[in-house]
Amino acid sequence: MKRNTISIALAMIFFASALAAQRQSRFSSKYIRPATYGGLFYLQHGNEVPIDPGALVLSYDDKPIDHKPNDPDAPTIPGFYSSYTKRFDFERVEVIGKRVYFKTRAVEGVRYEFSGLMGTYIEPNFSRSIRIPFIKGTLTKWQNQKIISQDKIRFIHAVIA
Repeated sequence: MKRNTISIALAMIFFASALAAQRQSRFSSKYIRPATYGGLFYLQHGNEVPIDPGALVLSYDDKPIDHKPNDPDAPTIPGFYSSYTKRFDFERVEVIGKRVYFKTRAVEGVRYEFSGLMGTYIEPNFSRSIRIPFIKGTLTKWQNQKIISQDKIRFIHAVIA
């Protein structure tokens, strides 16, 4: 009888631990006086945006953004996209003034964390009077709870030319 009680107790602890490990923490977002508007931001590689770029979708109401008429396949659901086809949901996102922070949920053991600043710049080849929003900072890639890369990056706001 005592052995059965111990076995049952151990089984319950094992299953409770497995459920706790699978449970994801709640999503949280915080937006206080963002320095620029949200929307779709492309991950800039050098001076060019590649064919299948990484992207960031910020929506200050946490809802999908409108489709881009010049790029109907562009991402619209808030999150970080390592490519158009690989989206990482936010676990936490904060935009407070010029500061931007996000942490994604893990997908197959991989998650991302970003900390940086937003601002605007003039791109003379586009327009000498329109300021284009950007976000720059450090993107950290984690795999199985270990940092595997840290890169200084820049996201530029998708503009319709």
